[in-house]
Amino acid sequence: MKIDATDAVAALSELVEAGFTHDFRIQNGKLVDVSAGLVVNPADVTVRTKLRFETEPESGDASNIYALEIADTGVKGFLVDALDLEGDGAPQDLVKSLERAEPDTRSEMTENEDYRYGVRKVRKSEFNADPERYVLRLGFPDFPECPFGQGFTMLGFDTAKQEYVWLVTKIIGDERLQRVPFQGEDSEA
Repeated sequence: MKIDATDAVAALSELVEAGFTHDFRIQNGKLVDVSAGLVVNPADVTVRTKLRFETEPESGDASNIYALEIADTGVKGFLVDALDLEGDGAPQDLVKSLERAEPDTRSEMTENEDYRYGVRKVRKSEFNADPERYVLRLGFPDFPECPFGQGFTMLGFDTAKQEYVWLVTKIIGDERLQRVPFQGEDSEA
């Protein structure tokens, strides 16, 4: 399947135009067709294409978009892995299918390389200079709008500037990064 887009948002538009209209997500360790409200058996999934958009070539910071088709039903849709976790928390048979798919890797160069999806990008060197300054917020209701139309489930936060930031993938796996789940209006960080 050929996609001409040079960024992840445009790729999603092309997929939708090509009939990949269902929104798939990993929820509680299961693949869910959010559009239909149904859990999908990963064994019934065929990966039609895997697109990998790197913010900078060889940077290790990327988003993956998978075009998926469900056997028997013919339902087609997309799974967005904006944090490049490649199946983190997903059913293992789905992870294997995703890993087997050959990526079409592109560099997603933007006019301003210091921003990603509308928020300031924090690189590993900046994080290393003051790792306690940044946290990963989970499930906060005040996340900025996601350009994929899905909504963020987690996002970096700069506690010094009190603003949301995009943490490059290498930071997400860093054991020094504190994870802060939303616990109501009195939640801090």
